[in-house]
Amino acid sequence: MSYVRVLVFVMVLSVASLASAQKLEDWLPVTPQDWQIKDAPGNPGAAAIQLYYSYYKDDNAKFFSVYRRIKILREPARRQYGDVQIEIEPENSLKQLAARTIHPDGSITEFTGKPFDKTIIKGLGIKYTAKTFTMPDVTVGSIVEYKYVIGMPYGWVKTISSWEIQGELYTVKANFRFRPYQGVVEVPTEWSWTSNIRHSQVAYAYLNQLDARVPDRKKGNLVEFEAESIPAFHAEAYMPPEDDFKPTVLFYYGGHEIGSPERYWAEIGKESAAFTEKFIGSFREVRDLAEKVIGNETDPEKRLRKLYARAQQIRNISFERERTEEELKKEKLERTATVMEVLNRGYGTTYGINCLFAALARAAGFEANVLFVSDRRQRSFSKLVLSAEQIDSSAVMVKMNGQDLMLAPGTKYAPFGLLQWTHSSVVALKCSKSGADFVTTSEPKNSSTRRTGRMSLTADGTLKGEITVEVNGEDALERRLSALKTDEAGRRKDFEDEVRAWLPDGATVKLKDSQGWDATEEPLIARFEVEAPNFASGAGKRLIASAFLFPTFKKDMFVHEGRVYPIVFPYPFVENDEVDIKLPEGYSLEAPPYRRKAGLAYAGYEISSELQDNRLITKRSLHIDGLTFPPEKYDELKNFFGVVQAGDGGQAVLKPQEAATKDQ
Repeated sequence: MSYVRVLVFVMVLSVASLASAQKLEDWLPVTPQDWQIKDAPGNPGAAAIQLYYSYYKDDNAKFFSVYRRIKILREPARRQYGDVQIEIEPENSLKQLAARTIHPDGSITEFTGKPFDKTIIKGLGIKYTAKTFTMPDVTVGSIVEYKYVIGMPYGWVKTISSWEIQGELYTVKANFRFRPYQGVVEVPTEWSWTSNIRHSQVAYAYLNQLDARVPDRKKGNLVEFEAESIPAFHAEAYMPPEDDFKPTVLFYYGGHEIGSPERYWAEIGKESAAFTEKFIGSFREVRDLAEKVIGNETDPEKRLRKLYARAQQIRNISFERERTEEELKKEKLERTATVMEVLNRGYGTTYGINCLFAALARAAGFEANVLFVSDRRQRSFSKLVLSAEQIDSSAVMVKMNGQDLMLAPGTKYAPFGLLQWTHSSVVALKCSKSGADFVTTSEPKNSSTRRTGRMSLTADGTLKGEITVEVNGEDALERRLSALKTDEAGRRKDFEDEVRAWLPDGATVKLKDSQGWDATEEPLIARFEVEAPNFASGAGKRLIASAFLFPTFKKDMFVHEGRVYPIVFPYPFVENDEVDIKLPEGYSLEAPPYRRKAGLAYAGYEISSELQDNRLITKRSLHIDGLTFPPEKYDELKNFFGVVQAGDGGQAVLKPQEAATKDQ
């Protein structure tokens, strides 16, 4: 048999094997015990219970499959779990799907329709496609179940995979399986074009372990784990990342370095340091530029600020839309390998711009090191997870006057001394020839917001006027970065929608003008024309209107009696607001809202109203100085925000002046 015929034969076998591997799991029988379940253990009143969950990922056959069986216990779940949404990452595709509803009398209604596409936008503008469909004839007491296969691109292997053991429902039984790729996976310490190419190893970390059971290794390099009686995970508002507390198994590929956490991070540190030092290099042109930028300035901070500003003049392509290889070639955007290429071409990534700043700072006599920084949105950094995917950005640590200063010129619009909140108070790697030291980045800076309303209220209860919003610090940076993901029309709409959400239903909002979108140190300011019908309601001849126009902060945060997880704010903040409402012609103020004031060692609040020239003027201030608070602080925070909500909800009673005269 010729080589070509053998190759074709092998390819046919591979396709046949792939098709076989992607066959949907058989429907499981429904047991009498399943029908007898009326509640979820440990969670009385739960709307649903998950009777069975199965997840199987095969990196060889390039697919993963899911099987879910859910019993509807109460009415809210009929819609929640009767409408199914299957999220699909951009590179993946839905290959197979089957779904059905099993009724309490044992009859079955198969889903025979086709799912439709829905676009989901996640953080940082990432778009996912979801296949959505409605299960047929779902009632309380029904069992809904569906299973599907998602295909992954051939020839591409994710370096990390996960089993999410715990979900939003109590699960009676779950089965997890993973078959790692048997070929060569490119990992930094094992891959070579020339010789000694070895198959990578696969290791796993079991975080927040439920009990003593751990995954088993089966024949064929299959890893399997069965679990029973898994409690539901009840998330709380403004908690740390849920993944910090959920039991999860993470699989990752690697080479000899995954023998231990110490060895792994030492190897990563050495590799990263070597790459970074080569990127920074030692260039006379960089030294000349640093000297030119600094001039005669002798103050260390002012010298650094000048170098920082120069680095930020470089076009930052990390904050532009992602381009294909063809687009990169057409626009002549080449990958940079040194700070000189960044400087000469006038563009670079976050990493490249940070390296350029580090090179300029070193040329000016500062000790400067590039840090590799983790992100605190999804999961906090763990040394036990042997994956560099935990590190998603960079910053620069500069020693000034004996103190370590964390700077991020490679973050577009980031002011001097401010790290984007997602990279503040997190673990970062300071890499060197000897390995990696773990350091903690600086805490986020205060974000300040000032909102002003100049309004008029008419006798029919309509509120009209102008709102001005001014933001600084972290909040301004987040808005500027978010605006990069859309055009001017989208930016306008997003801001208008936000302000409209502050007002009663039916309000109209129009952005008049805004400034500061491309600034770094200056505030972001926007002015809006607003009109809110039915802002005030009638009570006999009187009108009752809210004295405060803007939303209560964290309305949904303190609805429970107790707290399990810490309370986390993205960053400390200060709000200073003033609302000036001209009373309707012929009306006077009968009763202003109560003045409210509350204070904690790390928070403060005050709101008061007064009448001046028939204008009701309400001034409000709120500040939270901390970032993370333990559950033990929940009660005092709940009481504090109880005062905030009562004050923000204060109402003014207006009555006709004619009635006021008769009363006298």
